[in-house]
Amino acid sequence: MAAKSQTKAVFQHVALYGQSAKENPDFRGPVPEDFTFNSPVGLCMDRQQHVWVCDTGNNRVLVLDKTLTRIIRVLYAPAPADKGEGKVPFRMPFHVHPHPQKNLVYITDMGNSRVVVMAYEGERIDFEFAFGNREENGGAPLQDPNGVTVVMQRDGGYSIHVNDEFFHTETDKMRNRCVRYDEHGRYVNEFRTLIDPDGTRHDLYWPQGLSSDLEGSLYIANTGSYEILKCPANAPINEHYEMKAEKPVVNHCFGQPTGVGMLNIMRYVGVIGERVFVPDHVLNTISVYSLDGRLESTLAGVRPSWNHGDEPVHSLTDPIYYAMEDAALLNPYVICQGEEDDIFYISEPFSSRVAKLRIPHLDRRFPEAQMIATLGARRDMPGNRRIDPQFNCVTAVTNLLPPANPPVAGKVDAELPDYLKYNPFLQWYEQASQNMQQAYRFWFGDANKLAPAALSGLPLKDLQLTVDAGNWRIKGYREREEDFQAIPGNLVEGYFLAGNLGVAVYHPKVPLFGQLCPGTPLVLVDNFNFGTVTMYQIGPFGHLLNYGIPFGMYGKGDGCMRGPQGMAVSDAGEVFIVDSLNCRIAKWQILPTGLVVFVKNFIWEGEHDQAAFTPTDVALDSQNRVLVTDQFNNRVCCFDRNGKSLWACGREGYWEEGQPDGEKLMLPTSLAVDGDKLILNDLVNRALKLFRIDENGLTFLGGISLFKLHLDQGGVWMPYFMHAHDGQVQIADSTYNVVQVFAY
Repeated sequence: MAAKSQTKAVFQHVALYGQSAKENPDFRGPVPEDFTFNSPVGLCMDRQQHVWVCDTGNNRVLVLDKTLTRIIRVLYAPAPADKGEGKVPFRMPFHVHPHPQKNLVYITDMGNSRVVVMAYEGERIDFEFAFGNREENGGAPLQDPNGVTVVMQRDGGYSIHVNDEFFHTETDKMRNRCVRYDEHGRYVNEFRTLIDPDGTRHDLYWPQGLSSDLEGSLYIANTGSYEILKCPANAPINEHYEMKAEKPVVNHCFGQPTGVGMLNIMRYVGVIGERVFVPDHVLNTISVYSLDGRLESTLAGVRPSWNHGDEPVHSLTDPIYYAMEDAALLNPYVICQGEEDDIFYISEPFSSRVAKLRIPHLDRRFPEAQMIATLGARRDMPGNRRIDPQFNCVTAVTNLLPPANPPVAGKVDAELPDYLKYNPFLQWYEQASQNMQQAYRFWFGDANKLAPAALSGLPLKDLQLTVDAGNWRIKGYREREEDFQAIPGNLVEGYFLAGNLGVAVYHPKVPLFGQLCPGTPLVLVDNFNFGTVTMYQIGPFGHLLNYGIPFGMYGKGDGCMRGPQGMAVSDAGEVFIVDSLNCRIAKWQILPTGLVVFVKNFIWEGEHDQAAFTPTDVALDSQNRVLVTDQFNNRVCCFDRNGKSLWACGREGYWEEGQPDGEKLMLPTSLAVDGDKLILNDLVNRALKLFRIDENGLTFLGGISLFKLHLDQGGVWMPYFMHAHDGQVQIADSTYNVVQVFAY
């Protein structure tokens, strides 16, 4: 079903909270002890053995010495004193590549749709020029430049190639492109499709990483198709932007995975000498291939080769965190050559660090790597009155209020197995708990006022909870008149597991067995790694205390989950969980005794619809219908509370702000419901969209493009889960590590 369009709605940016880097752009010298990156991506070593790092989440480029102990330059803009292009600040600098024969580096500045060229001599660094952001020689401007490489020509010249990840036109809506420029940054040509000798087509679909070898071949991480493509850089291109190859173009591929395999994302490819390196082809590893695509080795764990000094400890989990960092690769992104043949640098955006490794035996199937140095402390600085605390992969946010427009009143009979439905103890306890609640209110009044969240000095209605996943904690904020202030310390008094992602709040109608403050809500947090959900209750002093034992377990059977993500709880205690790697929704029931029981699994069962269901987030509307983002099918699916498929809205397509066809979606990732409004995070379109929920579908009301906005204007990079309440939506950005707040 197509979504109807009505009119453009305007989102107003209200605030953001979370800390970004504040180092002085004139800083030079030893790296400060409290130095942190924020999701660094691109890195390279130049001809003078300086290391360039795209600190993408902080919108800056750092130049370091090869020991990673001294900062040579901090670049928030290519040339701040310049009057032209150079003074434009970096906005998501993504990849950096050195010229093999000249003292030049090329930086893709994704948010500004340009490539920046910097020159260096000794420790002097100057802005040369920028290109790609204007129409030239018949070539359209870059839209989302990602990977970049320099290819040497046989005549001694060279060309620059750039992957334009989300490029599209009105007449070519789905193919993206790889663009070729000359050494002056002038457009030469582009291709959008590679064709094998047998006629098999490989359209470029979200191409990200890009590299080249000494023979003049390009290697493309065609991320949307889970494949690495190889082709001659200078092969002829026809009028349809197709390059026909004389040899097979697939260097290696992963097919179209499902389940756990969907985590094995090939975002980058790097050619170093006679080998091709592909980080995260298998999760938390680097796969190493020969130039002709034969697997040679797999790099997984690392062995520290130093006894480092004291590392900052802000919580009890810090020693465990550092031990894990020292022993494993954590979602490696880019790998580049160091000053010797067996030395390499690796960026890890999730842990916000750069690692320097020695890998002496790459000719072995499973080589052992030695950690020489790392840079980037854990992003858990506590902050102060002037600076917000740091997040490290913030994934979800919520408050503790019930819905502003509660579901339609009426008794809802829990969907339970017979052994529970007719259990006399359960029936007795439900009646007893109602009597206890009446007595409690008589003696003590409103329980929400009894638990004032002592750490904040505010009632629970002002408390905001953020899941700081990389720091294994829930961080509290208090809101007053759209001003967000951090609450010192950790709100959780109990265990909180690595891998916790989603959060939901349950407001019991009757006191639950063992609840210390009846009338207050429960907070549920799911764990992607273990397939479990942990419950927390509000303690007398406002902390979150573990309630009961986690429910669920890792697996594929009933009552098991793999990779739970979004979650929603009805006022009747029905818990709907996105079991993402099992491609289904799991329904559980919270009983008045506090016990949680499995009810059923369900999937989308549309008429003539054979596509695999790929849910990521779930929310409930005012009729207790279950709304789910079906990410890879680019739609929102609606079920009744028993899992019956009702209707679906959305279709694949790029969308720009101001366009009326808001039902065009590209990997919708999360959603939130506020009354009759649905707010949607349209990930690849980097758009926040507003719909009205109708009886049989959605009506598009408007949206805003967020990707290329400045951070203080509401810009996002990788928005994850959201929470909406009373005309305000909060978005957790897991890579900028901030929470953006909008009104609508």
